Amino acid sequence: MFYDEIAQYYDLIFPAGKAQVSFLTEIAGRPPKNVLDIACGTGTYAIELAKEGYSVTAVDLDAEMIEVLKKKTLDSNLGTKINPIQGNMLELPQRLNTKYDLAFCIGNSLVHLDGEKELEEFLSGIKSLLVDRGHLVIQIINYDRILKKNIKSLPTIEVKDKGLKFHRLYRYDTKINKILFKTILEVPGNVIENEIPLYPLLSGDLETLLQNSGFTNIQVFGDFQKSEFQKDSSYSLVVCAS
Repeated sequence: MFYDEIAQYYDLIFPAGKAQVSFLTEIAGRPPKNVLDIACGTGTYAIELAKEGYSVTAVDLDAEMIEVLKKKTLDSNLGTKINPIQGNMLELPQRLNTKYDLAFCIGNSLVHLDGEKELEEFLSGIKSLLVDRGHLVIQIINYDRILKKNIKSLPTIEVKDKGLKFHRLYRYDTKINKILFKTILEVPGNVIENEIPLYPLLSGDLETLLQNSGFTNIQVFGDFQKSEFQKDSSYSLVVCAS
């Protein structure tokens, strides 16, 4: 699988951002709190939050990503603070018996779900796992902008001292209402390519799905610095709901 192949490079491509950590800790409140990291990858944010004193359940579909996180957890002596789980985000209500103060799904992971039926199933399931007035944070690419301006690519991620380039190409297929997301990872001695369909979730549709799933307080931002969301120009869509 593609994600198995890139697991060893994941932290270089997607390091934890200070703005994201600050946003998440502000929403979670002072520890101790229970936090659910959904589509955690190799757990860069799970590690940062555990260091701050939060108890983190970190879930990813890819087994190799979870194996990397387990090793990082041991290396960081955070074994009592992080619970790594390999599994499907749609099955979390059946697998987890903890209530969470904060759940988050960032890094454009949510749009890997197939469409609005799966999205509402996921959101309703996460709502059931939150404490009273617990929060869900979601971050995806701003698909209002992508579709309106027919954006064909996202900025290339480059780590020059490692000889790494990560290209991200978008192609919208109107017949199936999916964006075909092609990635090309260039590292010394290897090129890894992949293409997957993403659901182009618009900001208004996400708000409606959250409301249908029982969320009543919904805040929308253009980034983790809480900039105002602009449909035509914001790169990201960040939503905090409770």
